[in-house]
Amino acid sequence: MFSTSYNTPEQVFWNKNFILLILSNVLLYISVYMLFPVLQAWITGKWGYSPTGASLVSSLFGIALFLPGAVNNYLVDAFKRKNVCTRSILLFALLGLLYPYADQMWMIYALRALQGALFAIALMVTGSTLVIDVTPSTFRSKANWVFAFSGGLGMLLGVSGGLYLSSVFSLNNMMYISAGFAGVALFLVSMVNVCFRAPLEPPLFSFDRFILFRNIPPGINMMTVPFVLGTVLAYNPDSFFYLCIALGFVIFWFIPRAIKKEADDIVRVVTGYVFMTLSLYLISAYQHHLVLCAAGVMMGLGVASAMCQFLKIMIKLPKHCERGTGYHTYQLMWEIGIMMGVALGFYVCRYYESQPLTLAGGICMAGLICYLLFTRRYFQKRMDNKSTIK
Repeated sequence: MFSTSYNTPEQVFWNKNFILLILSNVLLYISVYMLFPVLQAWITGKWGYSPTGASLVSSLFGIALFLPGAVNNYLVDAFKRKNVCTRSILLFALLGLLYPYADQMWMIYALRALQGALFAIALMVTGSTLVIDVTPSTFRSKANWVFAFSGGLGMLLGVSGGLYLSSVFSLNNMMYISAGFAGVALFLVSMVNVCFRAPLEPPLFSFDRFILFRNIPPGINMMTVPFVLGTVLAYNPDSFFYLCIALGFVIFWFIPRAIKKEADDIVRVVTGYVFMTLSLYLISAYQHHLVLCAAGVMMGLGVASAMCQFLKIMIKLPKHCERGTGYHTYQLMWEIGIMMGVALGFYVCRYYESQPLTLAGGICMAGLICYLLFTRRYFQKRMDNKSTIK
C-alpha cells in the first residue's frame, strides 16, 4: 500500500506520488528525445541542411533551457506548482504538433527554442520541487538520484524509439506519438497530491532554483559524461544500440546496494570512465552485432557509475535550502553536455573526416584526470568547510 501522508514517520520512499513523478519523467523524456532523430532527418531531408547544421538547429533546444531560469523561483512560489508543470508540458506537446506546418526555417528555430524553455520549466518543477515535496527528508538524496536515473533511461528509450519509429511513420504521425507520451506524462503529474502551500511574493528574477554557482566547477567536469554519450548519438544511428545502453543503466540499478555503497568515489568515477572508454574502442574497432551490444551495455554501466558520483557531489555541495537549485544546475549541465556532444560529433565527422569517437575518448581521459586532480579536492574542501561551520 502506498503512503500519501506528509511529514510523518510512516511515510515511505516509494510512495504513490513519487512513483507517479518518476513514470511521468520517463515518458516526458521519451517525448522530448524521440524528436531529435526525427527532426534531424527532416531538417536534412526537406530543408537541405548538413547533419552538422541540423544538429545546431536542434541545439537551440539546449540553449533555450536557460531562458526561463531567472523566473523559476517566481513561478513555483507565486503559482501552484503542479499547474505550472502541467501547463508547461501541455504547451510543449501542442508546439510539437506545429512542426509539419512550419514553412520557413525561422519557425522551426522558434519552435525548438520555445519547446526547450517549456521543458526546462517542467524539469525544474518536477525534479527540483515536486520530488522534494513528496519525499521524506531522509530520502531526498536518493530521490534525486532515482529521478536523474529515470530521465537518463527515458532519454535512451526516446532516441531508440525515434530512430525506429521514424522509419515506419511519417513526420505528422511522429509528432502525434511524441505529443501522446507528453500527454500521458501530464496526466500522471495531475494525479500527484501535493500538500497545500499558500502563495508567496518572491522577486520576479533570482538565481534560486536556477543556477548554483558553487556547483558549476564540478558540473563542468560532469558534462564530459553526457558529452561522450552525445557523440555516440551522433555516430551510431542504430535504435537497438541505445536499448543496450539502457540495459546497462538497468543492470547498474540492480547491482547490490552494499557493493555500490562500499565502492569509494574514485572507484565509481574510474570505473565509469574506463567502461566508457572501452565501449568507445569496441564501437570503433568492431562491427560485429554482439560486440556492439556488449559495447552498448558497457557504455550504460559507465555512464551510470560516473553519473552516480557526480550527482552525489552536486546535491551535497548545496546548503539545505539550496538543494533544488543544486539539482537543477545538474539537470541543465547534463542537457547541455548532450547537445554539445551531438553538435561537435557531427562537426568532427564532416569537417575533419575523423570519427567523433576519437574526440569522445580524449574527453573521457580529460574528464577522469580533471576529477582526480581538481573536482575531488574541490568537493572535499567545501564539505570540510560545511562541517566546520556546523
